[in-house]
Amino acid sequence: MVRLADITWTDAEKHFEKTDLVLMPIGATEQHGPHSPLGTDCLTAEKVCDTIGEQTDTLVLPVIPVGISDHHRQFPGTLWVPPQVFREYIKAVALSIASHGVRKIVLVNGHGGNTNALYEVCEELRREHNIFAVIVHSYTPKMDGHAGADETSIALYLKPETVKMDRAADNVINKEVAGIQIRGNDKLGPAIFPRDIIDLSDTGVYGGAGKTIKASEATAERGEKLLKPHVEKIVKFVYELKSTDINKLLSKKHK
Repeated sequence: MVRLADITWTDAEKHFEKTDLVLMPIGATEQHGPHSPLGTDCLTAEKVCDTIGEQTDTLVLPVIPVGISDHHRQFPGTLWVPPQVFREYIKAVALSIASHGVRKIVLVNGHGGNTNALYEVCEELRREHNIFAVIVHSYTPKMDGHAGADETSIALYLKPETVKMDRAADNVINKEVAGIQIRGNDKLGPAIFPRDIIDLSDTGVYGGAGKTIKASEATAERGEKLLKPHVEKIVKFVYELKSTDINKLLSKKHK
């Protein structure tokens, strides 16, 4: 594994001569319950990138530490930037690395709240700048909830000293806001609403409305079992992407 920040420009030049692909870890600094660190999303994005980078000999860019997390703002320590600032920053970093010959960027995203903005950036990079950027998530699909047993288990597996399991608890998620039923974790009745996590949970641990999220059941072994096969799929994809002709990946000319 090679992190760009750990090498000299002369070494970086050699990497750019070998491949036109890099990994960009993107995280967030936001609450993860009373037991998991604020940097959980950065941790997973960076560690997953390190593993992929090591197995595929791909350069890893510095982690983007703050994302779109204003829905967690009720909890101390959470940081966020507006979506438009986030989009412009990610695009600027992508264009700067592209100036060295990179044409493919795998955005390894650790925070679901970043996804829509990242997709818009990927669209613009492909259509306007001839850069093929894609998003993969460092967290596994079908997690049991935010800061629940699954996500906490992954943190325990990656960096156990940062998790305070004596503070992990089971949390019943709220079922309504102002008497109107919540569906899932982002719908109020039939409408998608601008959620504030405090609407769902006063601890910051949340999932589907009415569900019990059991952070206390987290273990490092569970985290390893969840994360390893997920990372293996991304490694396979990165190999495929590295060997694909960039010209076959770019948008076709508009007729």
